[in-house]
Amino acid sequence: MKKRWNIYKNMMSGVSQLLPFIVAGGIFISLSFLFESSNSSSQIATWFDDTGRLILSFGLPILSAFVAFAIADRPALVPGFLAGALAATGDSGFLGALIGGFFVVYIVLLLVKLLSRMPRALHGVTPIILFPVLGALFTALFMIGVNIAIEPVTTTLRAFLSDLNALGVILLGLIAAGLMAFDLGGPINKVTYMIGIASIIGGTHSILMAAVMVGGMIPPLGVALATLLFKHKFDEKLIEQGKKNWIFGSVFITEGAIPFTASSPKIVIPILIIGSAIAGALVGFFQTSIAIPHGGILVIVFMRNWWGFVIALVSGMIVTSLLLGAFLPKRQIN
Repeated sequence: MKKRWNIYKNMMSGVSQLLPFIVAGGIFISLSFLFESSNSSSQIATWFDDTGRLILSFGLPILSAFVAFAIADRPALVPGFLAGALAATGDSGFLGALIGGFFVVYIVLLLVKLLSRMPRALHGVTPIILFPVLGALFTALFMIGVNIAIEPVTTTLRAFLSDLNALGVILLGLIAAGLMAFDLGGPINKVTYMIGIASIIGGTHSILMAAVMVGGMIPPLGVALATLLFKHKFDEKLIEQGKKNWIFGSVFITEGAIPFTASSPKIVIPILIIGSAIAGALVGFFQTSIAIPHGGILVIVFMRNWWGFVIALVSGMIVTSLLLGAFLPKRQIN
């Protein structure tokens, strides 16, 4: 039994296992729209849509199961998987699955303690029969309460996002993208990213997710362009790192910008936030949306109003680079 009660790491363990399902499902659903819009066979479009939604249906169970597994090992897998499935059917969604994944661990730990007192002769059937059956029973009962409590919250958040006017969408994009640059892969970045993921659970195209993605791409791409245009501001090591950041930024790896904040964080970080926020606002303005949580330029083809994302990306990158060139002293970053 692991009993590693690090909430952030346990949560990210579940999210990392969830991502491939969301990516695959989102791409399949996006392909269904492409086939449908190109007047191809409706059967092909339907097949992609059905398969994509099937892939996505595993997402919340996987999230919940691996959050629980990260803390309590194999005995927690069945209760955790069930908690995520019940969150999906009970419409408590991403938040319900996260809560279920953490709290079923208490059920599992209690069962481990109680069943450890059984006769040694019965220990062989404990992991095969008793843990999964009793764990599933108590998890199902527990999730009734979770769904009752969380479903109204999830419904309210969905309604809020869907009812935003044009200005609200722009502000949402500005804030979400800016937060992605706030700590460059740290807790605030990850929480914002998870909120973006929550907005696309079920295959929904989300402007918020597109803003989150562009906000995470701007810092590495902005500093990469700055090292190209303003070489006198950077030492050789950072110029070399800038070349790598073209790749990091293109595939949505925000952490590539971290070395550039080392010596002048009070200058660099606000500039990165401004550049990302401008890009996020433009994503909102152009109503660009996506149903895929990762990939950067590799998934632009699957976006709605993809050209808006390109304009936002280039604009944020240029603004970031010009501000760095204007405000950084010579070779003060090392």
